[in-house]
Amino acid sequence: MPDLSIAYGKLIEALGSADVDEIGEALLSASGARYESTVGDCELLFFTQGSARFLFDLASSRDLPQADRTVAAYAATPASVATRDASYQRGFPMEPASETEPVDRGHLIPRLSGGEYGPNIFRQDRALNRGWSEEGKQFRELERRAAARVGSLYFGHLIYTDDSDYPAELETGWAHQGVAEFRRFDNRPFIVRVA
Repeated sequence: MPDLSIAYGKLIEALGSADVDEIGEALLSASGARYESTVGDCELLFFTQGSARFLFDLASSRDLPQADRTVAAYAATPASVATRDASYQRGFPMEPASETEPVDRGHLIPRLSGGEYGPNIFRQDRALNRGWSEEGKQFRELERRAAARVGSLYFGHLIYTDDSDYPAELETGWAHQGVAEFRRFDNRPFIVRVA
């Protein structure tokens, strides 16, 4: 299992009995610091959409080379969620990665944890998103465990290795009543990485 880019568990432990928003804001700040250290020049914005809080790089506002892209988000898992707007999701613009890299319109914050559309949607490896691969099964199980705990923090962090809005990896997890679980997942398994 690859190392996490941020010591999420230690950060949460250091906050003690903080509420979901305090923990979420600390995780967004840590993700922003990591992003700035790897990307360099960026235009980071914090905003709220529905029940989720986002960190977004609006690079186009300063004519920077990287795409506008979501960096991280968090939400508190609600007791109930609205039905999925399948027509909106189908119509959300997204170019396929390639003929050999099937992708889905993934949700950084899952619908069952309060995620909506727009900045929450990213190009996600289909086998990972649907739980078809071994890593995908672990990814889906982590989402289910978070959604089963009303009021738990769900957090997602997209990791980019180029200027596109197609993340190479994602780190995701949840925290609830002193228990936390975070994992890193390969979102571009078709890319050969050279050390």
